[in-house]
Amino acid sequence: MLLASDYDKTRFLKADDLKHEKKFRIKAVTPEELGVGKDKETKLVVWFTNDARGLVLNKTNNRTLRGAFGDDTAGWANKVIAVFPTVVDIRGKMGPALRVRIPPPKQAAAAAPPTQPASPAPSGNGAAAAAPTPAAPPVDPELEPDPKLSVAEELNDEIPEKW
Repeated sequence: MLLASDYDKTRFLKADDLKHEKKFRIKAVTPEELGVGKDKETKLVVWFTNDARGLVLNKTNNRTLRGAFGDDTAGWANKVIAVFPTVVDIRGKMGPALRVRIPPPKQAAAAAPPTQPASPAPSGNGAAAAAPTPAAPPVDPELEPDPKLSVAEELNDEIPEKW
């Protein structure tokens, strides 16, 4: 079936595409020439593992990602960002826009280990027990995705709809 609506799609995310915040995992960042004629310019576009469309970075979103992940865009791959719709001043008029933020890392599923006594307790033979070994630092789930979950499941956090 040939649908006219299939030819009304864009390669890039727009504010109208999102009704509430959504998390995306970055696949790649590429420079793209956008616009025509004298309005033609090269912009960075962030591509995602969980959506075929890219996000064209304006100065605000570029600075947010650069501040969080560094200037070298190669280091942005596999990072998770949250994209949300908002209304901003565009050349003196209020209009829809997309903004990015860096979500906090998910908390470790395991509870914190119990606190250790301040001084070693006797081991039962009158000698002090060996000092406990410190626990390994928790693994950041944003850097170590759960291999049991698909990307969609990993990024599908419930976010209250308040927009």
